[in-house]
Amino acid sequence: MNELLPDISVIVCTRNRADSLRITLECLASARREGILTEVVVVDNASSDSTKEVVASFRGRIPIRYLYEPTLGSYGKSHALNRALDEGRLGEIIAILDDDMSPHPDWFQGVVAICKRWPDCDIFAGPSYVIWPSAHVPDWAKRVRLHSWVFSSSNTGKSDSRLENGRWFSGNHFWVRSRVFAQGRRFRDVWLTEPDFILDLVEMGYRGVAGPDAAAGHRIQPRLLQRDVALDRARKTGVCYAQVRLRPYRQRVKQARLLHTHPLLGRLFCLLNHLRWRFLYLTSYLYPSDGSRFEHRLTATERLTTYCELVRAANHIEDYALWDGRSGIPGKMLDLILGRRTPHRDHT
Repeated sequence: MNELLPDISVIVCTRNRADSLRITLECLASARREGILTEVVVVDNASSDSTKEVVASFRGRIPIRYLYEPTLGSYGKSHALNRALDEGRLGEIIAILDDDMSPHPDWFQGVVAICKRWPDCDIFAGPSYVIWPSAHVPDWAKRVRLHSWVFSSSNTGKSDSRLENGRWFSGNHFWVRSRVFAQGRRFRDVWLTEPDFILDLVEMGYRGVAGPDAAAGHRIQPRLLQRDVALDRARKTGVCYAQVRLRPYRQRVKQARLLHTHPLLGRLFCLLNHLRWRFLYLTSYLYPSDGSRFEHRLTATERLTTYCELVRAANHIEDYALWDGRSGIPGKMLDLILGRRTPHRDHT
């Protein structure tokens, strides 16, 4: 007899965050699941804490599997996700949920509802909002326009909206139909592995939609409220946003298309925007309140880093070569203007 597969498989990747994982599993186990076959697949990415014991404590409350993935690689999450996919026996809908997310009691119903409304779509997301770690939250952190990229939250609005070309859903809370993995598609070992994966799907013609169903809260780690950590995140985000948009070349990503079709004009566009955000970074010190100053400084840091990295990366990828891609002299000049060192040529 064939094993009955679940309707929804929730993959939760975790590493040494047993206490946080327990909260997420409690939310899933307590959620309403009437009429929906569900399972949770927890992938332990080389933890040394009580992760395995936490997972075992939920057996009998919700169908749950524990998998162990020792490979960390450059960024461990891709290996953990691929471990769950390689194990197989997953449902028709595969949800990716981080171990610091708190899905609502009706989350499973919401996942099913939006999938039924959009049978022609394969990539989905619901709203996520910030759950602060304590009563004291810095003023700058409360600025809503920072929440999407600093705290990985998203406001999907009151109605469904299509996923635009060159965009992606937050990697901590989204789901796909299992058919997108039919040809062995897997996650790459990069920091933004989920955006990279979604951009690939969109490039191949898969469509996505976000709706008000299936809300979840994102429990913010206290260290993310530290200014130096936030600034480091802004710089890392800027670099990775640029790299994931350019490598590999995807025609549906507008920055990649501009730099590929009009390499000189694209570089000029990035350079001018870099200078614009450099100016806005300097003027951020003129804002009257400390919270406003840091908010604008943080935004400017992410933006100017993004445009700087777009030019640097384009100078070392053949798809965006100014002419034959051999001399690289104009590219080196732009690297110097932007204050970036020229690394060895990228052959990927």
